[in-house]
Amino acid sequence: MTVVQDQSLFTRLVSQIQDATDEKELHWFEKKVVIPEFPQIIETLTVCSNLLLYNSPQHPDPQNRIERGPPIKLAVSSSKSERLKGIVVRDGAYITEFHVTIKDHYFNKYFNKLNLVKPVLLNQIINTKVAIDDSISLMESLPNLDKQQQQQQQQQHQHQKVFEEDHETYHKNLIDSFQSLLSNIQTAKTNLQLPTDPQLVFPLKVTLPDFFHPELPPTITIDYYISQAEICIDLKSLHRITEKPWCEVDSKTGKSYVDNVRDDMKLPSANSSVSSLTQASLEKSPALPRVENNNFLSSMMSHIQLKPKHDSMDYITRCITYNNMVVMINTKLEVSSEDPVLVSCFTKLDTIECIIRNFLKSLKNLLH
Repeated sequence: MTVVQDQSLFTRLVSQIQDATDEKELHWFEKKVVIPEFPQIIETLTVCSNLLLYNSPQHPDPQNRIERGPPIKLAVSSSKSERLKGIVVRDGAYITEFHVTIKDHYFNKYFNKLNLVKPVLLNQIINTKVAIDDSISLMESLPNLDKQQQQQQQQQHQHQKVFEEDHETYHKNLIDSFQSLLSNIQTAKTNLQLPTDPQLVFPLKVTLPDFFHPELPPTITIDYYISQAEICIDLKSLHRITEKPWCEVDSKTGKSYVDNVRDDMKLPSANSSVSSLTQASLEKSPALPRVENNNFLSSMMSHIQLKPKHDSMDYITRCITYNNMVVMINTKLEVSSEDPVLVSCFTKLDTIECIIRNFLKSLKNLLH
């Protein structure tokens, strides 16, 4: 039976052996498992980047007779009712064609057929590509970390303490880089899932009327965006509010009277503000005429003409500030069509995200 004379020395030796074993295992995992996957990940990301902008997995190269892919032509229809039916075409980051027939009395006041005459930029495509390209640049820089590690290993015997500190820094830098990579991939995926920037959709996005034939009136808005890897088109017919004070918009702040009322209702001191603000709003609304007994019919007609179309809560809950106007939505048509290229990109990004997550989990477990 062996008696350990110095328990602290024994514990220290066991700890050193364990650390050395963990270090070897970590280095083996990085060199044999993680780094060999880099070329495949970079290639997949490059394919996604090219698909988004060029409709092709390869970057166009006229000298090698590599051309951009054909535009993506999709059918759009508002289900069985077919209130809207036609086609939409995406070419890279732009909607280049949109030809539809519309059957809805709100829209048919202005047109029965609508055509896009100028390309519309899909900012989500650009945001996705930027995030992917940033990921590629980051992946291409990661092998340099391994080269730095190898140079440090050559100096191991001369500067053991410095080496251990640098080696730990290397592993942490690798983990930080993978976390940044994961963030970029998530950003790319999110942009293919929904428009997170409010500036991309109604009411902050303003439809330019001359992008269409016939030109759109101010009360028609059309948004193109990506949701769940589908091309989505959202048409709205708006009713402009003209009743005061509800129609008033502050030219300096861009906020309407309705916006300010809603903001006031959110204040902590506004526990009973709904009724008080409603009453205050009614007081500012056009006064109703008094009904005189000697001319009942005339007074009733006047009452009908001057009575506000909506009560205060209707204005508060339904009004929207859009393009320096206060509006309500008469009707809207929402159609979408699955884009096979976007679906393919999303699936590839989802796979890469899963790989990076597994790398990160293993690296953290081995490091600690």
